[in-house]
Amino acid sequence: MSHEAPAAEIVATEFLNAAEVAIRLRVSRSTVYNLIASGRLTAHCNGGGKIRPRGIRVPESAVTEYLAGSIVSPSEVAA
Repeated sequence: MSHEAPAAEIVATEFLNAAEVAIRLRVSRSTVYNLIASGRLTAHCNGGGKIRPRGIRVPESAVTEYLAGSIVSPSEVAA
């Protein structure tokens, strides 16, 4: 049994580059790369670079999931 998404679903997904994700999260591009490296943000790589991969693309749904999972309660903020 295959767990792969249908091709039409993948094509319909909007992908963002690291700079676009950084703008949406209001963080630096370095923070986006660190989130990807730590596995907290899902990304696809379709290119290479000497320092940072240039072809990193993050599904918009992954950004939404990350934000939903990062909600804190008032008691966590006060701690």
